[in-house]
Amino acid sequence: MKEITDRLREERVRLGLTQQALATAGGVLVNAQGTYERGARVPNANYLANVAKAGVDVLYVITGARAH
Repeated sequence: MKEITDRLREERVRLGLTQQALATAGGVLVNAQGTYERGARVPNANYLANVAKAGVDVLYVITGARAH
């Protein structure tokens, strides 16, 4: 079963974004993006709301179920 970290990375790749680009969209530094994708930290609601505006399917990231 995929974890949140895997799904977040999958969404970033699906959108064709670098870690830097998604970090910027999420309002965090690139090192924070890396820690989210490695599972060292869990993204907060503000970050998730920001990346949703960039096209990330946040429902999928959190639950594994697509919003569409």
